[in-house]
Parts: sequence; structure tokens; C-alpha cells
Amino acid sequence: MKYNVPFGLFLAAMLFLAPAQAQVKEARFGHIDTQSLLEAMPERNSIQTEIETAAGQFEEEIVRMQSELEGKVAEYQQKAESWPAAIRAQKEQDITMGQQGLEQFYQTVQQELAGMEARLLEPMIERAREAIETVGAEEGFTYIFDTSSGATVYNGGEDVLPLVKAKLGL
Repeated sequence: MKYNVPFGLFLAAMLFLAPAQAQVKEARFGHIDTQSLLEAMPERNSIQTEIETAAGQFEEEIVRMQSELEGKVAEYQQKAESWPAAIRAQKEQDITMGQQGLEQFYQTVQQELAGMEARLLEPMIERAREAIETVGAEEGFTYIFDTSSGATVYNGGEDVLPLVKAKLGL
């Protein structure tokens, strides 16, 4: 079946579609290892030092608490035979409470250190994200993939790590 489209209508359609086709540009893909970027940023060292200092203080307290608990256990082992049942029961309860307290403190320390790390890293991560977005916009990238997550199947795009480092002055 042959269509008879008036030439004027055909020309109008072509003129209408031509700008749309001209606006289609080739997608540009890039990739970056954000872990390497974050490790290269100068504030990373001071953040790491601050976290390690806090962890050291917590470790000192944990060691003190463990030593105190070990002292109670040693005393119990030496004197349990000579104590009346009520004293023995009280000492056993003290040891159990000490163990539970130590475990709870350890969990609290882990949560506090994780929160501290997240809070301290947040501005640095935001700065890196902004630099990546700026480089993406300035260099005309359609997508920039993070290769540090291990989710990238093909690594054939352009590595933008040097561009982002330059943007951050690294």
C-alpha cells in the first residue's frame, strides 16, 4: 500500500524532527574509585587520628573494667570455699553483672565509634560528591559509576578520578 503524503506535510515533519535529532548527543560514561578519592583527601588523616584517639580512650576503660572483673573472679576462686552461701551468691551475682556491664559497654563503644566516624566523614563525603557532580557537569558525563562498590560489571568508561582530584586541589 502506497501512502500519498503531501510534500509540504512531509517537509514540515522533517523540519520539526530535525532539531530533536540534533539535540540527541552521545552518552558519555565515566568511573571513579571513590574509596581512593576519600583516602587521598587530606582531612582523612585528621579524622582517622581523632577516631583512633577516642578508640584508645575506650580501650583503656575496657582494659580497666576487665582487670577489675578478673580481680573479682580471682578473689572468688580463692575464697569461695570458705564463704557462706549468701556471700558466695552475692559475689557470683557481682561477677555476672560485671560481665554483662562489660559486654554492654563494648557494644556502646562500637556504636559510638561508628556514629563518630559517620559524623566526621559526612562533610568530607559531601565535598567529594559535589566535586564529582561538578566534574560530571563540566566534562559532559551522562553517568559516573563508582568502581569501589564492586557493582560495576564493565569498566570501559573514562576514569574521572584525576579530574575530581584536580577539582579538589589534591
